[in-house]
Amino acid sequence: MKFFPKALLLSILLSSVGSFAQQIPLVLGGVMETGYGVLNDDSRGAGITRITPFLGVWIQSLGYFRLGYGLYDYTEKANSGEKVSVQNRDLTLQLGVSLGGSGKPYLVGSFTRAKHLSNLGDATWNEWGAGLGATFQLSSAAAFVSEIEYRWIRKHYNAIEDATVSGTRLQMNLGFVVYVY
Repeated sequence: MKFFPKALLLSILLSSVGSFAQQIPLVLGGVMETGYGVLNDDSRGAGITRITPFLGVWIQSLGYFRLGYGLYDYTEKANSGEKVSVQNRDLTLQLGVSLGGSGKPYLVGSFTRAKHLSNLGDATWNEWGAGLGATFQLSSAAAFVSEIEYRWIRKHYNAIEDATVSGTRLQMNLGFVVYVY
């Protein structure tokens, strides 16, 4: 007799958790960030800025929070003519607020802490961004992500270029998201 109330309570608890998980899905994905302005290697022009995998929570009809971490290495020539290996590390926090429900555009706000680590010296700076985005559903579990942002790159010293860098960038993010329930 005592088993039935416990089993009933457990089934109610599990069904409520299941419906809650369907409303607040965990997401995995990645975006390719392209831009025009000050790029990630502190050059100016148009190109790919970075590719960032992310993990987050996406609440349909309300918005999302994403945490991304990108890392890659590249080699370039310094102003002195010396070949320099650079390790790049980027931590990105992004918040999106829906403008009318599922499948509608959303406002984007982002913060990136970027680091270039090299034998000539390290550079660390912040980037702030604001813009608009939209998802294009592929299925109930996956979508394309398209965002446009205006980014402000904070002033920092780049030892490779031997210059102080700051500026802005118009950035387009293209990627995908998979809803993990």
